[in-house]
Amino acid sequence: MKIAFAVSFFDFRNDVRRVIAEVAKQHEVVVLGRSEQAESIQGHLPEGVEFRLISERQGTLGNKIWERLYLLFRRIPRSRANFFLMELFKASYQPDTQKRTKAMRLLQWMQRLPKVLSYDTYLNQLRYQGKTQLGDIDRFICFTAIADDYLLARLIREQKPVLVYVYSWDHPCKHTCFSKHVRYACWSEPIREDIVSLQNIPADQVAVTGASQFSYIEAYRQTKVPPPYPFRYIYFGCAIGIPALVPDEIRIIKTLAENLQQVQPNWKLLVRPYPVLTNWTFYEALRQLPNVIFDEDFRTGDLSVQEANILKKYATIEQAEAFFHLGTTMGLEACFTQTPSFLLDFGYSTQEGLSLYNFIHQFQNERHLVNLAPQSAIRSEEVLRPLLTDLTNPTFRELNERVQAEYPLKSFAEFAHALILHA
Repeated sequence: MKIAFAVSFFDFRNDVRRVIAEVAKQHEVVVLGRSEQAESIQGHLPEGVEFRLISERQGTLGNKIWERLYLLFRRIPRSRANFFLMELFKASYQPDTQKRTKAMRLLQWMQRLPKVLSYDTYLNQLRYQGKTQLGDIDRFICFTAIADDYLLARLIREQKPVLVYVYSWDHPCKHTCFSKHVRYACWSEPIREDIVSLQNIPADQVAVTGASQFSYIEAYRQTKVPPPYPFRYIYFGCAIGIPALVPDEIRIIKTLAENLQQVQPNWKLLVRPYPVLTNWTFYEALRQLPNVIFDEDFRTGDLSVQEANILKKYATIEQAEAFFHLGTTMGLEACFTQTPSFLLDFGYSTQEGLSLYNFIHQFQNERHLVNLAPQSAIRSEEVLRPLLTDLTNPTFRELNERVQAEYPLKSFAEFAHALILHA
C-alpha cells in the first residue's frame, strides 16, 4: 500500500518523522509538502521516503474572496474564549508594527462578525489546480493544523480516504480546520470528547490511537539513560514563545528561584528555555541568580532536536524533585514519571487580554491538568513556599496516576500500526 503524509513543521516534529520511518518499513510512503517548506522537509526526510510538492492553490479572485470570507466569518470551536486568545497571541507575535496593528484590527472584526461559515462550506468553494501527483496513492494522512486547505478540498471532492491526526491536546480548542468528511485520530478518550463537543464532529469518526509525541516516553522506559545531574534540583519548563509575555514568565521563575533558595538552599533550579522562542537573550537575567542553571544543549540550527536529547529530557524530569510550568505539554509528559508536576497559577497583574493569567488558564490546562488534580495548581507564593518542603506528599502524585490512566502509551511501531489501521 502507498500512503501519503501531508506535513508541516517537519523539522520541529521529530515524532512525525519517526512514525513515517516506521510506516515506511511496511509500506511505500510519500511526504507531501508546500514549496516554502520543501528545503526543511527534504533535509529531514527518512530514508526511502519520496517527497512531492503540493501544487493545488490557485490565486484566483474567487479563491481570494473565499479565503477572506472564511477568515472573518468561519465557525470557531465552542471554546470561543480560548480560540480568540490564541488569535490574540498570534497577532501580538508579529514583529512588524504595521502588520501587528493590522492583525489586531482584523481580530477585532473577527470578534464582532457572526460565525456562520463552516470549514466544509469553505473547502467546497475553493478551486484547486489538481497538479499534485496523487493517482498512485491509496491512503492519505494529514495533521492538524491542515498543511494545505486546497489539497484537503481536492482529497474530499475526489473521495480519497483521509485520516487527520489531531497532533496536540490543545488543537480541538483552538483550530477551525475540522471537516466532517474525514476521520480523526487523537491522543486519548478525553481529547476525543473534546473533538466531538468543541468541533461538532460525529463520535464514530474519531478514534483513539495514543500520542506520537509520547512514544518517546515509551522509548525512554526501554532505554538506560544515566542521571543527567549529580545534585538535587527542581525543573522548570518554559512555555511562552510570545515575546510580550516572556518577561512575565521570567519574573515567575525568579520568584520560584528565590523561594527555593530560602527553603532548599542546597538545591538548584534547572530551567529549560522554550525551544520555539527565537530570542533566548530574554533569559540572560536568570543567569545571574546563584541557584539557577540552564538545560539548553538540545537546540540545533533549526527546530529539530537530537533524539538523545529527547530521551535526556525525560531522564531530567524523572530525576527532578518536581517539575514546574505555566502551561506546557511537558507538564503533561512529566506525569508519566513519578515526579510531581505543578502548574504555577499566580503572579499576574491582569486577567484581561494578552496576559499571563489567560496563558495559564487556557482550555487544555484547565480541563486536562487542573480539573484532574486541583492540588497540583499552585495559586500563590504563600502556598509555594511550604510545598517545596513537602514534595514527597503522595497527594502530589494523584495527577500522575490520573494522566497515566487516561493516555495509552505506545511504541513508535505500535502507534504507526494503530494509525494505519484507522487510515
